[in-house]
Amino acid sequence: MAFDLLGHEVTVERDGARVSGRIVEVEAYAGPEDAASHAGRYRAGSAALASSPGLLYMYRSYGIHAMWNIVAHEPNQLGAVLIRAVEPMAGEAVMRERRGPKAKRLASGPGSVCQALGLRLSDDGADVFAIDWLRLSARSACDVVLAGPRIGITRGLSAPWRVFDGGSPDVSAHRHGSPVDRDMIGALIPGPGERIP
Repeated sequence: MAFDLLGHEVTVERDGARVSGRIVEVEAYAGPEDAASHAGRYRAGSAALASSPGLLYMYRSYGIHAMWNIVAHEPNQLGAVLIRAVEPMAGEAVMRERRGPKAKRLASGPGSVCQALGLRLSDDGADVFAIDWLRLSARSACDVVLAGPRIGITRGLSAPWRVFDGGSPDVSAHRHGSPVDRDMIGALIPGPGERIP
């Protein structure tokens, strides 16, 4: 799902403003076998990652930033995808107002994504398939998709589950990775009971 979300356009319409951008960087998180996942560390995180695919999982990071995840997993499993960077397409003036004049990139980094798009902690549990204020549109292909280690974690570093558009200037500063396709990403998914240290 993380690979498939790359290139999708996200549009948020609320409070009289419309902003949109192309998803260019994401990170995948699995169930309790993933040492970096909330599923094995927090009761609320475990419940969220076990909920229905398509629900938004919003939480605060470091007591400051809102983080936007989309629940995604196979039946009877847990997982979610963190949206890390969006390439602005429309409403850049609104994004700039929300982010402040000193922001170098409007939606690079998961906290910046939420701020630029106007996403809130109170959006937790909203169903992306049912809400009308947030829409995901058809995917546009990325010329080169790269995969590398996830960022800002101290566990689960062995999983190259951060995938990003190698040609986008809006990807975060950590731009090191190896080219991958969808089949290669599938091979990185652990088997039942296999732990990601």
